[in-house]
Amino acid sequence: MFVENITENPAYYFSWIFAAGFSICCHEFAHAWTAVYYGDETPRAHLTLNPLVQMGKQSLVMLFLIGIAWGMVPVNPSAVPENRKRAMISFAGPLMNLILCALFAVAASITIRAALSEPVIQFFFIASYVNGALFVLNMLPVPTLDGYSVLSAFSPKLEEIRRKYAPRIFLGFAALIFLTPAGGYIFSAGSFMSTTCIQLSLRLIGLV
Repeated sequence: MFVENITENPAYYFSWIFAAGFSICCHEFAHAWTAVYYGDETPRAHLTLNPLVQMGKQSLVMLFLIGIAWGMVPVNPSAVPENRKRAMISFAGPLMNLILCALFAVAASITIRAALSEPVIQFFFIASYVNGALFVLNMLPVPTLDGYSVLSAFSPKLEEIRRKYAPRIFLGFAALIFLTPAGGYIFSAGSFMSTTCIQLSLRLIGLV
């Protein structure tokens, strides 16, 4: 169980906790900032990286226990009538994770070249990997995830499906992820993104 790492591998445990918590908070901040920028004042209170605001107590408890957590930012779609802008509000969170995946990969490459201590290198590896996985997961076209919200911004029919059936569909999706090998593919995709970014960074750094 994940929480057992607190004694068996504390460096990994706390690296994962901090990387995942920070990345989720940045993801939600990006949603909030973009919404406010486009005129929706609903999420103004979420213009913060405070995990209690962005994630909440239940999510934080789950993060410490099983290493998986979530966040949520309230928005008012009617305050942003333009489809493209609503889609950008939804895409802002995954985009933040994509950027962080690349930035942490660069940091990992620098620490490798500088031959810093293993825990430091491990942290940046984990942080890049977490953000790669968050990007892939959130871009899936499943109701309640950002990928579906991007699509539904351009389709009233998809939005109606989300309103009516989102909880049921998401529960089925969650069962698929946690009870079948499907979840492994998401993390594998995140690992591939992270590894690719690190390899590219190492090559670029080697040319400098």
